[in-house]
Amino acid sequence: MIKAVIIDDERNSRDIISLMLEKYCPQVEIVATASDCADGIATIREFQPELVFLDLEMPDGTGFDVLLGTQNVPPFEAVFVTAFEKKFLHAIRFSEVEIILKPIDRESLTTAITIIGARLAAGKSKDRYKVLLANFNKGRNTSLELVLPQSEGDDTTITLSTITYLEALGDKTLFYLDDHHQVQANRPFRYYADLFSTLRFYQVNNLQMAQMSQISHVSTEGGNVVMRNGVTLEVAERRKKDLLLHLKQFK
Repeated sequence: MIKAVIIDDERNSRDIISLMLEKYCPQVEIVATASDCADGIATIREFQPELVFLDLEMPDGTGFDVLLGTQNVPPFEAVFVTAFEKKFLHAIRFSEVEIILKPIDRESLTTAITIIGARLAAGKSKDRYKVLLANFNKGRNTSLELVLPQSEGDDTTITLSTITYLEALGDKTLFYLDDHHQVQANRPFRYYADLFSTLRFYQVNNLQMAQMSQISHVSTEGGNVVMRNGVTLEVAERRKKDLLLHLKQFK
């Protein structure tokens, strides 16, 4: 059994999570609930759960405050439950921390529990929560850290600003870093293309996305982009004019 705590200021939300877990995830045992950050921190200290369902915004603070207030207790996994994903999108998604949007549906809940269960069974590092808090404090900029999930072993963490470009590799993604290292992530390229779409990255073709600060210039022949490390990336014909406009705005 996975010992769990629910922290949410809405009683209805606490009840729904409890009922859905009882019905669809019998391997999870709810040992306590709390209605705000302060009570949540005290509850975690008392029960030392393996898993915490954590509302992002509560009257006396945020789920991040709960994580900060429980750093000196045995580490636990967390699932954020919120109706406001966009507000904390990059801090959470970059950290590979699980999130469920309200209203909660069966598929989202069971998927999150399957992932958490596998992490607990494998004894995976919980360093992603340190990355989460660091990203939350930094805000939305290129110094953010990105956790790259691995099919085996602990996940790999890189700094966003070190990415030169990324490309599709089957159902995975390959990151090319500015120190010439390559790191593979166990997620599809489309996931990162969507995640980076509001940042200073540009998808040059169907399989590759470049960080604009790493682009040296656009070649006069063929309209390809030349990266600062000398690598040339092909730009799809329909994207060439738009890329030049983005580069002009970026500079």
